[in-house]
Amino acid sequence: TSLKVKKSSFDSIAAGFASVSAQAIHCVTERVCRGDTATAHSDEEKRVLALMKEVKLVTSHVPGSSASRVVMRNKIRALTMTLGLPSFYLTINPADVYSPIVKFL
Repeated sequence: TSLKVKKSSFDSIAAGFASVSAQAIHCVTERVCRGDTATAHSDEEKRVLALMKEVKLVTSHVPGSSASRVVMRNKIRALTMTLGLPSFYLTINPADVYSPIVKFL
């Protein structure tokens, strides 16, 4: 897992991560896993929540993650811009017994 921040705020974010304990990060992540993204019981947990708003988790290499879906979506858009809209040709034949092609096979 990688973390992504803006270059201009890297020093303050790095100092913020150095100032919080692993226990506070663990408590906040457990709470976030349960769906509570706003509750902080201490000042240190408030700093962790503020850091979470600044830092983006880069998980584009994890299959099925939202970041990997965004990467795939961007690739599809790039292909559409480069090659044009895709063309799909589909022939539906619900009764292949009466198909002229099957009669000759």
